Amino acid sequence: MAIDLSKLKNSKEFLKILFDNLDTAIFIADKNLKIYQFNDSFLTLFNPVNSDVSNITFGSASGCINAVKENKPCGETSVCNNCILGQSLKKCFFSKTPIEKKSLERIFYIKGKPEKKYLEFTARLINYLDRQLLLIFVYDVTRIEQAKRILKIKQEQINIDLEKAADIQRSLLPAKRPQIPFIDVDWFFEPSHKVGGDVFHIYRENDVYTSCYMLDVSGHGISAALVAVMVKQFIDHLHIEGLKKGRPFQPETILQMLEVQFPFERFDCYFTIVCVLLNVKTGHMVYGGAGHVPPVIVGREDRFELLDRNGTIIGIGNNETLTQHEAQLKIGDKLIIYTDGLVDYFGKRGSASNTQDFYKGLQGLRNESAGRLVDKIIAQRIQKGNQIAQDDISLLVIEYVGI
Repeated sequence: MAIDLSKLKNSKEFLKILFDNLDTAIFIADKNLKIYQFNDSFLTLFNPVNSDVSNITFGSASGCINAVKENKPCGETSVCNNCILGQSLKKCFFSKTPIEKKSLERIFYIKGKPEKKYLEFTARLINYLDRQLLLIFVYDVTRIEQAKRILKIKQEQINIDLEKAADIQRSLLPAKRPQIPFIDVDWFFEPSHKVGGDVFHIYRENDVYTSCYMLDVSGHGISAALVAVMVKQFIDHLHIEGLKKGRPFQPETILQMLEVQFPFERFDCYFTIVCVLLNVKTGHMVYGGAGHVPPVIVGREDRFELLDRNGTIIGIGNNETLTQHEAQLKIGDKLIIYTDGLVDYFGKRGSASNTQDFYKGLQGLRNESAGRLVDKIIAQRIQKGNQIAQDDISLLVIEYVGI
């Protein structure tokens, strides 16, 4: 038989089916929270001992901790004046202003045992049985709130771990400006998400040579930082081996060994790097790059040299272009090594003019000391940039002061 949908609205049986099958607890009460009607979900939510909760107050019907402990109805316990539910519903009743999903956190006695519930309630003033009463909807959000609290605790722990990882990452950088004859050194480092994939270092190999490198691992966070740590440990080992042998490793040798030891298939990431070996007595240097933004030399007589002879990224395999090249530092020259995070935010992120603005900034500071150049270039970045950096920012400046 066909159902006449137009008659369902006026069907008491239909309305009873509708309300009793809602997950939301619904009840009608007066200004003192005395219940006049309720649906089955009310009983499911609060599971009262008496299945007929008509003509008793919400506190007793629901097992509210305050009503149970003091054995008093709503409005008469010692804490009712501070009850969010009671005060909100009274306001709704007298001001005729609807309540929209207000939160309530409270302990209820369910089957005689205390249980914390996280609820949301909505209320409307209605006419029922020729009286003004409150129509109240109660939503059980306990599982959602418990899940949110668990996630919050986990996120707080992640933040703590990230802070610790950031401290570890910073410990990988030079602890202080190295005292190396004939050069002056300064740097700046700022991770993006507390911990990232940028690492650089400078070594005194012997009385003649100093070496340095800067690498930028793809991605951010702990995974990128862990790969950066492993690469640093590997290069540290090469430095120690070089000290034992009495001669440092050449940049192209380091690059080729990194290519073999850090394949993409093993670490699921790649990185760029530049390595430099400098004769501090003559200013002669050799360098090798693997996909890294090119270092720059600036100095007297408007010198500006881009060291852009570069191989491809470490980790992609089949890399046959990892060789080294030569350059000459004169007294007063500065070798600037950096990561693309610095250039990306030397203005608006991704702007085509950022690189040229960065180069102009370096040229304008070519006569400054290493320390002042670092301070001023970072100040220019902050002045030009208008966004929070999403990539690590590293800058290393080596000034050749000569014998």
